[in-house]
This record gives sequence, C-alpha cells and structure tokens, in this order.
Amino acid sequence: MTRPRSFAGLVIAILAFGLLAPPPGVALADDGDKGKFPKEHRERLSGDSDAWLFGRDEIDSRGPRQASSRESERERQTEISVGTNVRVNAPQTLPAAGLLGRSETTIAATKDGKKLVAGFNDAQGFCGPPFGAACTPQTPPGLSGFAFSTNGGATWTDGAAPDPALGPNVLTRGDPWLARGKDDTFFYANLAVHPTTGADLGVSIHRGRFSGGSFAWRNVRVVNSPANPGNCLDSQGRPLACDFYDKNAIAADPKDDDNAVVTLTNFQGQPSLGPTCGRLGQFGFGQIEVWRTRDGGNTWHGPAVAGPEAADSRATCGDAGTLQQSSVPAFGPKGEVYVTWQFGPTFDAAGQPSTDADILVARSLDGGATFSTPVKVADINSMRRDAPVGYNRGTINDHPRIGVVTKGKHKGRVIVVFPSAVAPTTAATTAQNPTSVQIFASFSDNRGATWSTPAPLGGTIAATGAKRFWPSVTASANGESVDVVYYESLDQPVTGAACNVSLGGGARRIGPLHSLVNTRLVHSDNAGTSFGNPLTVSSVTTDWCTTASNIRPSFGDYIGSTVARNDDNSVVLATWADGRNGVPDTFFAPVRIGRADEEDDDDD
Repeated sequence: MTRPRSFAGLVIAILAFGLLAPPPGVALADDGDKGKFPKEHRERLSGDSDAWLFGRDEIDSRGPRQASSRESERERQTEISVGTNVRVNAPQTLPAAGLLGRSETTIAATKDGKKLVAGFNDAQGFCGPPFGAACTPQTPPGLSGFAFSTNGGATWTDGAAPDPALGPNVLTRGDPWLARGKDDTFFYANLAVHPTTGADLGVSIHRGRFSGGSFAWRNVRVVNSPANPGNCLDSQGRPLACDFYDKNAIAADPKDDDNAVVTLTNFQGQPSLGPTCGRLGQFGFGQIEVWRTRDGGNTWHGPAVAGPEAADSRATCGDAGTLQQSSVPAFGPKGEVYVTWQFGPTFDAAGQPSTDADILVARSLDGGATFSTPVKVADINSMRRDAPVGYNRGTINDHPRIGVVTKGKHKGRVIVVFPSAVAPTTAATTAQNPTSVQIFASFSDNRGATWSTPAPLGGTIAATGAKRFWPSVTASANGESVDVVYYESLDQPVTGAACNVSLGGGARRIGPLHSLVNTRLVHSDNAGTSFGNPLTVSSVTTDWCTTASNIRPSFGDYIGSTVARNDDNSVVLATWADGRNGVPDTFFAPVRIGRADEEDDDDD
C-alpha cells in the first residue's frame, strides 16, 4: 500500500486504537525501527496491534456467526424494569467491502433522557486514507463512530464519524468518550490523527448540539503534548522517542456550562537515552494528565499532572516500571474534579508484569488546574492476564470508574467501582484462565481523603468460571439512586465446540471454555452504601468465541452508561458491545429505576 508521508504518525495512531487483522490484500511493510513503539513497551498499550504492524498477524477468515442465545431472564427488582434492547449502529458490511466491529461504547443524554448520543470504536474507519484498507470508507470517515436518538433510544440514526473537514483537519482514531454540558452541548473526546497523512494529533474534542430532529458536530479542538511526534524529530527529520497520548476520557461540570476536563495517559518519550537504548530512546510507563476548559470547550489549558510517572528503570532501557492507565474524571457539586485510574501492574527488568495493582484517586479543588497527591482506594489482583477466554487480546485493562452524588443527604459522596481477580493470576496470555473476577465499590464522604472498605457487587462468586468487569457507575438526580452497569462472563464449556481465538502474531487461545457474556446492573437506594441483587440488561447472551471482528480488542476496553430523569423516574441509559448478530454491535437499553424524589436540592 502507499505509505503516508508521516509513517511514524500512522503507526502511533494504529497502536493506540488497536487493530486485529488487516482485511484481505492489506499489508504494512516493515520499516526498520522508524516510528515503532519499542518492543518491550508494546504490552502497555490500550490496544494490542503490534503483531499486525510488524507483519506477524493472520486474518481470521471465519465469517459472522450467530451468537448462542437464551430466553431473557426477566429478572426484576422492585420498581426496576429493563427496556427493549436496541442496536445503535447501522447494519455492518461484510468483508471485503466492510470491516466488522462496533465496540468500546460511550453515551451521553439530555437531562430528560429523550435526546441521546452514543459513541463507539468503528472498524470501518480503517477503510481508505490514511490507513489504506481496501474497502469502502464511511461518510464522514473516522475510527470513532457515533449515533443519535431523539426518542429516548427507541430508534437510532448512525452518523458515521465526526466530519474531518470541521477544522482543524481531524480524523478520530478511537477511545471514544462522551459528556454533556449543562446547556445541552455534547462533548466527544477521541484520540486523533490527520485525515490524509496519519500524523498524530493527540486528543480531539468535538462539540455538537441537537437541532430539531437531527444532531450535528459543529466544531473541534485538539490538545497534544509539546513533545508530540510532529515536534519531536532529529536533524534528519526522523521521529525520536516522542510523547503520545492514550486512553482519554472527558467529564463536564453539571452545574457550570463552561467547565469540562479531559484526562489521559501520556507515554512520555525519553529521546536523551537514544545512545543507550537505540535512536528512539525509551517510553515511560504513563503519566496521568488533565486538560481543562473554562469557556465551554473553546480553549483548553494544561496539562496538569494528576498522576506523576512512577520511577522506572533507565538502566534497562525502560523494561522495568509501573504502568498507569485507564483514567476517568468526574465533577463534584462545588466544581471539584476527581480522577481515578489504575496504578500497576509493575513490570520487572524482563518485562513481566506483577499480579497486583492499585486503584488511585487524585482531587482538584481549583477546577482541574492542580491536583492533590493521589490516594489509594484499594489494592487489587489485576485481571491483566485473566481476560475472558473469548477476548481476542492477550491482556485486558483493569478499568475503574468514578461518580459523584451531587444532591441529597449524601451530596458530595465520591464512588469508585473497579474489578479485581479473586486470586493472583500468572497464566500465559494464550491459556484459558478460569480464575473469577469480582467487582467492588468504595466511597468517600470527605472529598476523597479516605475511603470505605471495598464491598463486592453482584452477589457471591465462585473461585473459577465467572468474570465481572468493566463497571460503569452513575448517580441519579435524586441523590440516593446509584447504579453500576457491568459485563459478566461465564466461562463454560460448549458441547462440541472449542473456543479458538486469534491473539495476533500467530498466537491463539484454544480450549473447551467459552465466554458467555451478559450486561448486568446492580442498584443502590442509599447512595452506594449497599447494593441489591443483579439484574440482567442484555436480552441475549453473547458467545465471545463465535463473534467475528476485524479489530483488537474485539470488545474494546470499556462499556458506558449515563443517567437521566424521565416522567418522575430515574432512567439508566446503558450501552455495550453485543455479539448476538455474530459481530460486535453497539447495543442500548434503558433501565427505569422507580420514582425519583421530586425535591431539587441545589443548595451549597
């Protein structure tokens, strides 16, 4: 294929999103070491695409297959009901004209829940420039798709991707994250590249609004490290070890139209180490940074540092260090900003990860300009090497989420939810590891200074055979209703069928267990002090082993939810990647949570 002018930018762009296998006829030539992320650091990325980049992957030729199904459980808790499951994205086009996969979901909504915007990784964005896959690009093109609804999610319009021509020229490249400002401006944060050269642009923030029965993105801004690949060249114009951004998230202040923050991981380059570690030097293990706006997204300031990079080994050219990833922000009722993220695992000199990690929170009392020293919420057993057996990546991210109660007697309570394996896991990434994973919730009533003992959610769990992960937490307008949406995978044998999943680079995970996955919800009526029994949100079980996708990871790195108030009810609006049609589609369902308190507590 024709190589873009900025090959290094293209490589970095694909790395951060995560591509499984190229469509038929697409290959990327090995180009020495120019522009490559160092081998010893590839496992730190949120997407695992290095095998394709360096010519060692294979195309999984299996077509779409119908996922196994079951009758809906119709589990009901008192005054809680699940609405119809609806596919958000348009029907997908099969290869070679199309690429399969709409996953890693996010959602935002107006206060009444009638107008919604959903976002997702969109494999069709690899078609055409700058990535060059020989299939039909969508219009507009991009790796982060979106869809909108004006009737509470009953029907959806697929908008393809934000138009790169909005200016400056920006093509979205995954890690989608949505938020709504108080005046119903929708923010859409994504990793970004130039639409023709593939040059890395850092993070883009689109702004859009509904008008009548339609929705449109109106403008875009970008934020990037000063040491981005475009500014990080040697005397011959070749890229050094530059900074690059990964795993962004965005939050808007519900009480101030002008305030919003974006958090991200900055893998910092160390070009001064070039003579020791090769011309490219090394990359750090990640620093959590925050950009902020005080004028509704017109200008962005930063970055502030919420999680300084931990000490890592310079002597071993970056093999040893502590990973920091998957940050998420939230606003408190007085404009304070909280950020949570995964600190760990720690990698040794041979590049092997530890089995543990920490969940941290840092706070800002000046709107995101400066941050306190991070506080540990919990020690966890990382599920990094304990992925569901049908997940088509060797490792998986522990992805904590955060929410804040903004009304009622628990006003200001901060709640963090996160997964933890029930035992340390050291299995090879190609092994079917049945070790179970539980999700937990912890809260703070003193602005994040101290935290409650983490409490397990979803009921008891066996030592093996079940994984609960990627929780998303929301706090409703009445101040007492808190809900957590999450995946639950039952790792079970399926008669007559082995699970055979390509992990890239010729590696496969093969065995008798299958990942039988549902989306579930637990509800709290006391602001997260305790939670009830789980409710199943998805009406069909997905077998991740029989779901065909052209992206890695096939089901992304997280799912999404938000909350609205509709007809005196709190309504949780959930989105997730669902394989009931044989490919990962983005699905939506509303979950009505009883009657909300009519009192509107806006006092200070």
